[in-house]
Amino acid sequence: MKGLGRVEERLCSRCRRTRLSRYSGDAMCAPCLRDRRGARPVVPVWLWDSAPMREALASADMPAFVAIVRAAMGLSQLELASLVGWSQSTVNRIESGERDTLYDVRELLRFADAIDMPRDALMPLLTGKPVESVAFEGTKQDMEIDRRHFTGVLAGSLAAGMGWGSLNVPARVDTAHLKHLKATIHRLSAEDQRVGGESLLQPALRQLVRARRMLDEADYTEAVGLRLLSTVGELSLCAGWCAYDSGDQDLARRLYDEAYVYAHHADDQRLHVQTASLLAMQAARFGRRSRGRAREALRYVTTARDAARHWGTPRLYALLALRETSAHAALGDELACRRSIATAWREFERGGRDDDPFWIDFVSEAEILSFEGRTAISLGKPEAAVDFYQRSVDTWETDRNRSFGRACLANALLRSGAKGDALAEGLELLPYVAGSRRTLQELAPLRVVAGDSSEFAHRYDRLLAA
Repeated sequence: MKGLGRVEERLCSRCRRTRLSRYSGDAMCAPCLRDRRGARPVVPVWLWDSAPMREALASADMPAFVAIVRAAMGLSQLELASLVGWSQSTVNRIESGERDTLYDVRELLRFADAIDMPRDALMPLLTGKPVESVAFEGTKQDMEIDRRHFTGVLAGSLAAGMGWGSLNVPARVDTAHLKHLKATIHRLSAEDQRVGGESLLQPALRQLVRARRMLDEADYTEAVGLRLLSTVGELSLCAGWCAYDSGDQDLARRLYDEAYVYAHHADDQRLHVQTASLLAMQAARFGRRSRGRAREALRYVTTARDAARHWGTPRLYALLALRETSAHAALGDELACRRSIATAWREFERGGRDDDPFWIDFVSEAEILSFEGRTAISLGKPEAAVDFYQRSVDTWETDRNRSFGRACLANALLRSGAKGDALAEGLELLPYVAGSRRTLQELAPLRVVAGDSSEFAHRYDRLLAA
């Protein structure tokens, strides 16, 4: 199983990392093109602890505070007004300094709850200190927050249901609420790429419960209702992935099945394909122990292809070919694996498109190489797997995927007989896997051979017990 040869490699002119297809006339990769064009309304990851936000609060500049929130969320004055239950004129008058609504602490807290702002982030308003706050102590000025901070403070407060207000459910849902929920999904997805799903499971479930309540309790037009059904389905998948990455496979399956129902009710073919793809991934994982689950994975891939036949993009078909590869590997069908991998490379080489759904952004050369590694492991060829994983690790663009790839590399090294190299790789990786139980589980074979008195065993056991 060998990747297709590369000719005249070109790098994306913006990120300088992604290799461009020889068939593409664009100078940038698809994700960078979408980012440049502002195709998706994404809330900045650390908006609540950004320097402009803290400075506005510390100086009690509420007009600037509201303007920053609205600009960061990509909302018009009318959309923000609809989201928080105000009129457009109220937003306009607050931003122009003509109205003092948010100087009333009750209104301020209601506003924070409506936009899902952690109340801890209001601390600069009380302390008058814009650089550091009690809730975000230790944050660097460049707004980079490390893994320990995220899991220990922000995600911890979310999981406990503290500092994020109540589950605000509007009486009537409109496009502003949908836009806010979409931004939440993208924000959770971006954080998953940084820290892994285990840290995000509780906040994702919380947002899912809120969206379900909107669906059940609020009023909305038929058009908004259909979009809300799809959005609740997307949140189900988001929470389902977090459950999958945290090792709770039963919960993940229930959430994926729920998303399947929402996709059907909304007649949303894209959601249908995304759901079938994730169900195929999970079924193939368990297909290593049950051939029936591997065949189930192949059925889901067929379902996804059927649903995508009128709009599917090459990058999407590459992903489905990879899902198929995992199922064939679980069944021990090497010839079918080779065909599926070849299909994945061929589709990937056709390049990205502007209409690629955001949830296939992770499909890259590194992803395909890692699938070749997993396939080699399943077929009993660990030495080949080591080569594939070594080629993929340095090209991953996200922390979570890079960590999982390194865990797979360590496992492949162990299977190939290089115990010392495997433990060295695993020991170096352990500080970075706290947010992904799935990655920790990938390192379990190393724990078995490490010995109870080893440094690897001590660190691994602490993480496992956390």
